[in-house]
Amino acid sequence: MKKIILLLAIFICFIMNSCSGNRNDIDTIVSNKWQECGRANNCIIDFANAMHFKWDTMCFYSAGNSLEDINKDLDFELKEWTDSGDRVIFLYKGKIVYQKEWALRADEPLDGVVFETDLKKFKINKANAKFRIRKEENAYYLKKL
Repeated sequence: MKKIILLLAIFICFIMNSCSGNRNDIDTIVSNKWQECGRANNCIIDFANAMHFKWDTMCFYSAGNSLEDINKDLDFELKEWTDSGDRVIFLYKGKIVYQKEWALRADEPLDGVVFETDLKKFKINKANAKFRIRKEENAYYLKKL
């Protein structure tokens, strides 16, 4: 009986963990990679291998893009929109499979992933999705290789 209860508890923990949205959260993935690299500033993340879903295009849009700019660039209408700040969108065959927004507040320190780029937007394919990770306080800075 104890074995059955133990197996049931392990199964429930496995299900809860695998259903968790954190597995695909880019902040969590980058943070885990940083830890895996031993917190070194020479840490490289290859999103082709890091993301746990199928994708073929990664799009970055800075806070300087309007909804109209993004819709024109994507060539379809973005359904989920908050005018909050930077965002990353992963596409597979022209459909959104993941997106994340980071609210930028001048009165608060940066938190989560920050893309270091002078570009207002960029699109890259899976083969070119490699970035160097640098951490300062609670922010993980990603710079395209």
